[in-house]
Amino acid sequence: MTDANSNLVAARDLVDTFVATLDRDEFDAWLGLFADDGYYAVLRQLELIQDNNVVLIGEDMKRLRARIESGRERDKRRTVHMVSGVRVAAGGNEVSAAFALWYDGIPTYSGRYLFELSGASGAWRIRKCTVVLDNDIIRAPIYMPI
Repeated sequence: MTDANSNLVAARDLVDTFVATLDRDEFDAWLGLFADDGYYAVLRQLELIQDNNVVLIGEDMKRLRARIESGRERDKRRTVHMVSGVRVAAGGNEVSAAFALWYDGIPTYSGRYLFELSGASGAWRIRKCTVVLDNDIIRAPIYMPI
């Protein structure tokens, strides 16, 4: 298998694990996908295009852990993620994927994940995860990771 193919397989595995752990409420495993200096951000497509500093969530690992602990009490909705279009940048340390997210069976968010990774293919850790939402209007607080 070529490096490009093995990187794509590893990227698909990473993205699958990322969404599966969220859908199964396995937040410790989900946090384990991140590097110690990891960062998690959620923003709308509009903010990405305008390249401004408005984010819905922008947290380092300490704050992300606290968000999950707090969110477990506030948000009991079940999630189902659908993912497609997993891509690996030529350098191999950037991955993107399109997603759609359902809360309790209701389509709620769509957009894409942008991952900056550290380590080697197959043993990647997420240094930065940026969730870019297609939604122009966010109708409710976002307690848990998307």
